[in-house]
Amino acid sequence: MSDAMLWATAYFGLQILFGLPIGFVMISTVVVWSLASGNDVSMMAERVIFASVENIVVIAIPLFIFTAKVMDHGGISDRLLKFCLALVGHKPGGLAQVNIVSSIIFSGMSGDATSDASGIGQVLIKMMRQENRYPPAYAAAVTVASSSIGPIIPPSIPMLVYAFFSGASVGALFLAGIIPGLLMGLVMMALVAWQARRRGFPTEEKPARGALLSTTISAIGPLLMPVILLGGIYSGVFTPTEAAAVAGAYAILLSVFLYRMSSWSALYDALVESARQSGMVFLLIGGGFALNYVFTVEKVTEAITTYILAMQLTNLQLLMVVHLAFIIMGMFLTKAPMMYVVVPALLPGLIAAGIDPVHFGVIIVLNMMISMITPPMGLMVFIVGGLSRIPVGPIFRESAPFIVTLYAVMILITVFPELVLWLPNLGS
Repeated sequence: MSDAMLWATAYFGLQILFGLPIGFVMISTVVVWSLASGNDVSMMAERVIFASVENIVVIAIPLFIFTAKVMDHGGISDRLLKFCLALVGHKPGGLAQVNIVSSIIFSGMSGDATSDASGIGQVLIKMMRQENRYPPAYAAAVTVASSSIGPIIPPSIPMLVYAFFSGASVGALFLAGIIPGLLMGLVMMALVAWQARRRGFPTEEKPARGALLSTTISAIGPLLMPVILLGGIYSGVFTPTEAAAVAGAYAILLSVFLYRMSSWSALYDALVESARQSGMVFLLIGGGFALNYVFTVEKVTEAITTYILAMQLTNLQLLMVVHLAFIIMGMFLTKAPMMYVVVPALLPGLIAAGIDPVHFGVIIVLNMMISMITPPMGLMVFIVGGLSRIPVGPIFRESAPFIVTLYAVMILITVFPELVLWLPNLGS
């Protein structure tokens, strides 16, 4: 390792220790390395810009973010909520079941855990807390756990970022997330049903005859969005990036013109929020690309690849080692350093060892989503706890059974890659 790399590594570790924003940390680390190694900083910036422009996948990211914001501001989530209530509200643990099902449906439109938890998730927490029907921490825990489905079921913003770094097919990644995402929802619903019987959680009244049909008709517009997106992509009508543009236009059509539930000022607010969130994502992508260029020049990636191959592990053993490493990192780091720094550095070695990049993309995104609800970092727990004003300690305790079930799903799809790869192979 060169002296410049030593300086850059020390700087990076120090900035992470002080808790500075990871995007700025990555970019400033590259600047430190460039100055210490005598490289031109402007050339590095040029490489980042051209890499981003040349990869059309990145354009889909702000478009899907915008879609989620429009759906949230446009009142579309209310129609979905009524549909979910009619569908599963009368089951054991009714509102908790509704929370999970709404996350499954909303994930087919937003692709982002935070949008789910801070939008429709907050509405459900308030409903669950009314008349002390559910403990506040349990309501928050269900919201936190179910929000992890968002980045697994397509469209998925983390999958788009992974596709940028790995070169894997966006379409294949989207298809690969469907079965694991549905499996996550099913096991959490089974857990809620068991907890409801054990803890005496209430159920909602069975809907009147025809209520399910009427709420389905009312929600048919947003329910059709995943069908339009995936159908368009896999029929060849449009690319994943074009699908993101179609999703944004469709969300505007529903919110502003069809349902008339969103004003032009609300649409402007959604646009501003989307621009801010997209700016943060692009800062991370640029910093991650620049930092991984440094890894290539310094032959860090090559050294990692050599080490991985020298371990002579089977694919399953290697994936389990990676899972364990990410679980440990997730206790102390947020998702961003793992996604934008660690994953790109590991990928070449894992692919050289025979790991399918699509399979790895799904299981590692799931691993990182679980880390967002796992103590002590548990970023989603702090976000939901802050928004709902519920102490994070009890939320972590109530989240424990959900974390165990999600880890069980993660192990299952790791051991049986067919659960991830069956649909992509079918579509190829």
